[in-house]
Amino acid sequence: MERDPPHMCEVTVGLNDVDVRGVGEPLGGGVEVESQGRAGRPPYPGCGGRVWSKGSGIVELVDLASFGRPTRLSWRKCRWT
Repeated sequence: MERDPPHMCEVTVGLNDVDVRGVGEPLGGGVEVESQGRAGRPPYPGCGGRVWSKGSGIVELVDLASFGRPTRLSWRKCRWT
C-alpha cells in the first residue's frame, strides 16, 4: 500500500514515470495536472555521446477524463539536441 501523497497521485492518474508538480481545480470545473518527466540527460542515439538541452516547452493534453471529470494535463517536456 502506497503512503507517499505525490506518488499516490502519480499512480492514481497513471503517471508512473513523471513527477506530478501540481494539481488544481479550475473555475470551470474539472481537474488540471502539471507534470514533468523524471528521465535525466539521455545519450545520443547514434553514438551514445552527450546531448545538450534546447530548453523545455509545455505540452498540454486536453479532452482527458479522470474519475469522470474533464482533465487537462500540462507536461513540461525537455528538448535535446
